Amino acid sequence: MSPPNEEDGQTFAQQILDELAHTAYACSDLTKLSGGTANFLYRGTLLKPIEGDADDTRAAQTVVIKHSTDYVAVNRNFPLDVTRCIFEESMLHALDGVSHTIITHSGPAVATTPRLYMFDRDTYTQVHEDFLGATDLTTVLLSANVDQILPESSRQSVGYAMGSWLRFFHKWASEPAQAALRERVGPNNGMRQLKCLITYDSFIEILERHPETIKGHREILEAVRTTMKYEFEQPPTDGDEIRGLIHGDFWAGNVLLPGSSWQEVQQSTQDPHKLFIIDWENAQFGHRAVDIGGMLADLYERKHFRNVDGSIPIIQGFIEGYGPLSEELAFSAAIHAGVHLICWYYRRNRNDPLPFPLPKVLAALTLGRDFILKGWAKDKKWFEGSVLAPLFSENQQSR
Repeated sequence: MSPPNEEDGQTFAQQILDELAHTAYACSDLTKLSGGTANFLYRGTLLKPIEGDADDTRAAQTVVIKHSTDYVAVNRNFPLDVTRCIFEESMLHALDGVSHTIITHSGPAVATTPRLYMFDRDTYTQVHEDFLGATDLTTVLLSANVDQILPESSRQSVGYAMGSWLRFFHKWASEPAQAALRERVGPNNGMRQLKCLITYDSFIEILERHPETIKGHREILEAVRTTMKYEFEQPPTDGDEIRGLIHGDFWAGNVLLPGSSWQEVQQSTQDPHKLFIIDWENAQFGHRAVDIGGMLADLYERKHFRNVDGSIPIIQGFIEGYGPLSEELAFSAAIHAGVHLICWYYRRNRNDPLPFPLPKVLAALTLGRDFILKGWAKDKKWFEGSVLAPLFSENQQSR
């Protein structure tokens, strides 16, 4: 990888400060944010706070600035379609003011998206609402004080809220009122091609690096690859039960939780818990299994590689929150979870040694392969003994 050097970063930051200087979002300084791999992310301290509104009367002192280029921020040698931020603009404008309230075992929760304050199409710079103090769920799960931020009794509720929001979003995006949005965002071909490249175009290549994981299974795996790649070539339509507008990069790193502890609500006057769903540049027309399976695999990675037990109740709650699935969608979600789990192998610096012992890596590749094979075979009985068992419970199967 060839990330921009420190001098490049300072140049970007100064360019952004200069660009914003004559807008309502002029900043006194920028702080580089971690977590972004595709874009350059900064927190800007506003010279003039943004006045609050009826929903939140507090004035905003900071904003998040997202600057996109035609390459991945952490790797100059990886080209990336810069028009992705135009699709994100469309999604954030459409979702502005749209929230979803969920009743969980830990009390009510509200899921929202950040407001887009400004977008400069000439420089591909966005100014977003800043959820100051919020932390992404991945970081929370890996933190030493996870038990304080996310008590054991509330983890299933967090998963439930995430799943309920995703179901809400999939339905909302399919409504007649969003026809124009589907027309604008559906053909996000750059991100559709990228999603296919880093999943179905890659998983067999990864297994080939460890031949014992693919021996005797190549023919079926190639059939899966051919079939699922076809999904990424389907022209955008109004969608159906299993296809439509999807988030496209729905993982725990794109779900933010406030800095306050997610405790059970003790009294009805307490404010609801909050979730913030970010990073919409991958929104596209696609199979909903991509969103469902991607989150399931991502959460399981924390358990498999980091022994984060809290991932499991979140998985269970997520599936319950999403609600009933057809068998076709459930098996497709399991297949995508398998592909996503295998492709963990490439979501790292490929020039570095494996970050975990080989047996642990092989176990993940083998489990991902089995998710694919058993999903393709529609082997419900096998899944009943797996971490994805909740997908196939009687309560989850739509009639």
